[in-house]
Amino acid sequence: MGKKILVLGGGVGGVVAAKKLAERLRNRVDAEITLISDTDYYLLPPLLVNIALGDMDPAQAQLPLSMLSKRGVKSVKAAVTKIDPDNRVVETDKGKFNYDYLLASLGTEFDFKSYNLGVGYHNYTLDGALKLREALRNFKGGSVVVFTPEPLYRCGVYPFEIIAQLDTIFRKRGIRDKVDLTLIHPFEKPIQPLGPEAVKITEDVFAQKGIKYIGNAKPVEVDDKGKVVVTTSDKVKYDLLIVVPPARLPKPFDGTPLVVDTPSGKWTAINVYTGRSIKYDDVYLPGEHSMPAIGLPTAGVPVHFTALASTASIAGELLGEPVDPAQINAMACAMDYGDLGMMFNCDIKLDLKNNKALWVGNCYSILTSPLGKLIKDLFYKTWLQTTM
Repeated sequence: MGKKILVLGGGVGGVVAAKKLAERLRNRVDAEITLISDTDYYLLPPLLVNIALGDMDPAQAQLPLSMLSKRGVKSVKAAVTKIDPDNRVVETDKGKFNYDYLLASLGTEFDFKSYNLGVGYHNYTLDGALKLREALRNFKGGSVVVFTPEPLYRCGVYPFEIIAQLDTIFRKRGIRDKVDLTLIHPFEKPIQPLGPEAVKITEDVFAQKGIKYIGNAKPVEVDDKGKVVVTTSDKVKYDLLIVVPPARLPKPFDGTPLVVDTPSGKWTAINVYTGRSIKYDDVYLPGEHSMPAIGLPTAGVPVHFTALASTASIAGELLGEPVDPAQINAMACAMDYGDLGMMFNCDIKLDLKNNKALWVGNCYSILTSPLGKLIKDLFYKTWLQTTM
């Protein structure tokens, strides 16, 4: 009887894993690969900002998951409601699924309830990006505030990018002199984890663009009636509010033994080298929900590499071949500051003894030029077209 491999999540981790497993195992092992996602399409999250800024239509940023069928992967549209690793069962709103191997990459939950963030605009979902696009099109001037209440959120560079991109957009529309731009963020200095070089470049860009940065902010709430963001030390008025929701553990993991408590909250626990669950040999968790526990950012690049490591481990076991996960050893970060692009590389050392990926303090610029913006655009669009 063939092995049942269940992949949860139709994002970066799930799609990469399903594709690579199919390529590696096809015609070599009797295996049934099923991918479960709550949408029937794959959408590349970094392109949501392009949609919000009016540079791209949604259809250009997504591909149907059914394309994986040509590789022998079955896709099922269903919402995962519960994971039971003790009984090898996943429950969904379309029924239960059994597995021999489970690979879950469910991203993170976006917390819009805390701090009353739900009253602001965002581009963390397709619907949110479309609403933000409409709000920006109708905006004629006033105070724009980008509010990031907590340090853990999807794509760490995003708040610094969007505030700089808005400057460029408003300049092109000829209304920049009617707009005040403010970024409120918990980091003392902008983009601080990438190191002093990135901080200086970003501070210089903000100074040139007239962007106000309020760092080391300790959030209280958004007062939508008074149109102010309240922190312990400031009340910042806004006419247009863009929020960056904190990342939380996806609900299907709640109450399962896959989760551990960390200083940054509850997250799924994995081996830093393979992405395998700490407690279950047949479960792999290469998702954003595991990255904080091993010291990596909640972003697509580390998820991509961890998914590759997980698939190499699964395929190696099924094929009876030596396993070399080739886990991440460097992380490139491409940033779009509107009329300037930056690319930083962060060298990563895997600390296997402490089960951590160490990268903070090991980042350096490899490009600071308008060309960087073009490279970023080409990278994501090419990546999307070659995903399936």
